[in-house]
Formats: sequence, C-alpha cells, structure tokens
Amino acid sequence: MRIQSVALYFISVCVLALSLVGGATAPPTRVGSAWPLTICPVCLKPLGATPVIKIIEDVKDPSLNGREIRFESEECAATFEIDRAKYLKPANEQMVREQLPQYPAINCVVMPDESLADPNTPNAGKDENIIVGNRLVRTCCGQCARRVRRDPVKWLAQVDKGIVADQGAKYPLKVCVISGAPLPAEPVNVFIGSRLVEVATPEDALKAQQKPLETLAKLDAAISALKPSAEKNPTTDAPPIAKPGAK
Repeated sequence: MRIQSVALYFISVCVLALSLVGGATAPPTRVGSAWPLTICPVCLKPLGATPVIKIIEDVKDPSLNGREIRFESEECAATFEIDRAKYLKPANEQMVREQLPQYPAINCVVMPDESLADPNTPNAGKDENIIVGNRLVRTCCGQCARRVRRDPVKWLAQVDKGIVADQGAKYPLKVCVISGAPLPAEPVNVFIGSRLVEVATPEDALKAQQKPLETLAKLDAAISALKPSAEKNPTTDAPPIAKPGAK
C-alpha cells in the first residue's frame, strides 16, 4: 500500500510539473489588432508574404504586453528588443495618422463627459492620441492616457463599442469578405485599426487578423464594387484642357 501511495504521489508530481512546463511555453495572447503596417519597424522594408511575427511579453508594461509586431527578419526582431521605444515611436505616429480618419466620433473613453475634437479636423492632433495593441485610443488628457496604458483591454472595449455604433449601422456588405458566406444576424466583429470588419464565423475572424491588410483590401474592393459606375467614374461638364500653344 505504501509503495502504491508513493507511486501515485510521484505520478501526481510529474503531471503537475508537466502542466507547469506546458503553461510556461504557452504562446502569449495578442492584445488589440494584428500589426497594421506594410513595413518592418526596424529596417523599414516592406513585409513579405511570411513576416516574422512576435508578440511582446512585458508584464511590467501593460501598454506593450500582448502587442503584436511584424518584422522583415529575425535580425530585425532582435534589433527591436535593444531599443523598443526607438522603433515604436515612428510606427505609432504612422498608425495614428492612418487610423484617425476612421476613428468614431466619440468622447474620451475614460471620461465620457469630455468631448474630443473631430478626428477629421486639424485640431484632432491636440488631443491625447495613443496607440495600444496597434490601435488608436483618443483621450482628453495625459492622466486618462495613462489609465488606458495601464489596462488596454478594458478601454479598447469602449472604443469597439463606438466603432460598432458608428460603422455597424451603415456596414454595406451582406456577405463575409473572408469566406463569401452570408453574414448571420449577429456577425463576428473584427477590429483592424479603427475599422470594423464583419465576418461570418470565429474561424473567419482569425483569418482576417492573420492578414489584416489583405482583409481591408478585400473589404474596400467589395465596397467599391457596390458603388454605381457613375460614382466610380465621375464625369464633368468642364471643357477639356487645351494643349499648350493651341488656339
């Protein structure tokens, strides 16, 4: 009986050890969106079809923990770790510029009573525009921005609500851009930057995030296909421009 008890104890310890090892090697969870830029933040070269994808693990900095970065090579990924701030600063600035036009017209996510400048006006740059999880979050002040950085998941959820309210009602497609299947009554929402993409299934959502730029290109192409031909190729009654020297 004693030998059997010792054996059971040994097996239990082994199982526990294996579970701990398995937990330690589990891949980190991405926070926010996939990397939305076409270039590597280190070498600034275009990302190929198979970029090196890393997810930052930094429990001391919640604003970076879980953020996905895509690199042109493993060498670039290693260089990035030497000075993250150096390479993220210009990347963040580019993300703000690209995501600002589609950002929902909502107030500060932390202090909802505080209004923000229209995202499509020059004054939009005067607010606190920060990037967490590769996504833009706008706040009214530095204190609110710090709160967002301490808990990106919480405040990105508020931005998501604003995007759905702003873009969901006028979402023009009836089919999934990933699978081509009809969208259900309650589609799965995917957020790439400040844009909403509605897909049919969670599996489609994963595919959409794996290739975010390709997904947005498909979305834009599908929306463009819905527009009347006259809108795609507007005409004008203005006379043609005369060639230089013509009378």
